[in-house]
Amino acid sequence: MLWRFATYVTAHGRREVQDIIDRYGDDDREAFARAVAHLAQSSRDKWDEPHAKKLKGKPFLYEVRYRANRCATRALGFFGPNEETFTITLICTHKQNIYAPPDAINSAEARAKLVKDGTSSTVPLQIDGEDFPPNED
Repeated sequence: MLWRFATYVTAHGRREVQDIIDRYGDDDREAFARAVAHLAQSSRDKWDEPHAKKLKGKPFLYEVRYRANRCATRALGFFGPNEETFTITLICTHKQNIYAPPDAINSAEARAKLVKDGTSSTVPLQIDGEDFPPNED
C-alpha cells in the first residue's frame, strides 16, 4: 500500500468528513471503499480519471471520484500532512462543471491549509469502524 488515508478534524474536534462517510448506505460505502482501495495502491502519477483528478488551478488539491446517494461524489483533499497520507478535507457532489456546495473547492483548500499549519488535525479514515484501507504491516 502506497498511501494511508485520513479525514479532516476541525479545531473544535468535529469530524464532518467521517460523519458523512459513516452515514453512507451499504452500496455507497462500498463504492467509496473501492475508490480508496484502488488509489491506496496507485502511484501519484496514476491518480487520474476515472478514479481521481488533480484540480486545475489548485497546486495541491485532488478529488477522489465515486458515486454516492445516486450522485457523482467527490472527496476533495491533499497529500499530507505527512509523505504517505492523503487527507480528505471535504466531500461534495459534482454535476457537469458545478460542485455543491458552490464553495467546495475553496473550503477544501482552506481546510488543507489549516491542517498544514497545525490549526486543525486529522484522524485515520474509517469504514465500518475500522481504519481503511487496513494496515498490512
